[in-house]
Amino acid sequence: MNLSNLMRFANYLTIARMFMVPVFMYLFSIRQMLSALIVFALASITDLFDGIVARREGPTGFGRFMDPLADKLLVCAALISFTRAGEGLIAGWMVMVIIGREFIITGLRVVLAASNGTVVGATRWGKAKTASQMSVISLGLMLLTLHDNRDTLGMNWSFMSRIRDRHGPIYYMMYLPLMLTVVSGLEFIYNNRKPLWNLLTMNQFQQPDD
Repeated sequence: MNLSNLMRFANYLTIARMFMVPVFMYLFSIRQMLSALIVFALASITDLFDGIVARREGPTGFGRFMDPLADKLLVCAALISFTRAGEGLIAGWMVMVIIGREFIITGLRVVLAASNGTVVGATRWGKAKTASQMSVISLGLMLLTLHDNRDTLGMNWSFMSRIRDRHGPIYYMMYLPLMLTVVSGLEFIYNNRKPLWNLLTMNQFQQPDD
């Protein structure tokens, strides 16, 4: 497989990951947790492959923008599903903070790309944020799978009975990606403060055409 075909295949995987989002949400809604976990794991594997290709051969413009967007859609779908399960496995304000940050930073990326043609890639904190979100969601799905099959597996422990509680282990695990989400968002604004400020002042003093 030559380089152009490899890069094209990586982009196809990104698109496939986006199509996995509604499949995951449907499986979660009907409490097919093992199947939802498998779909989420497959989507995460495609993200890993995209990263390997980008590190070896360099990212494409499509991949720089669409790969993070696919990650955000998958994470947001999982978080929304967690809030709708039972009385809510995680708090709604957590999801609002995380999704709000993603919309703001994605919007700023689009504005910067449109204004000066620069596509801003993910930083180290941004990658840590995404990794923590994927890890906590995956672990949460594993715990839910064990909880829903605890009788079959003979795992009737007190800890298992609390997994679907409103303030159970998944709720407390979510504080790690929540913290990294806020930190990485502030880092993005700080690192791009000059072009963002220039864009703001340019729009502020631009006179409308007569």
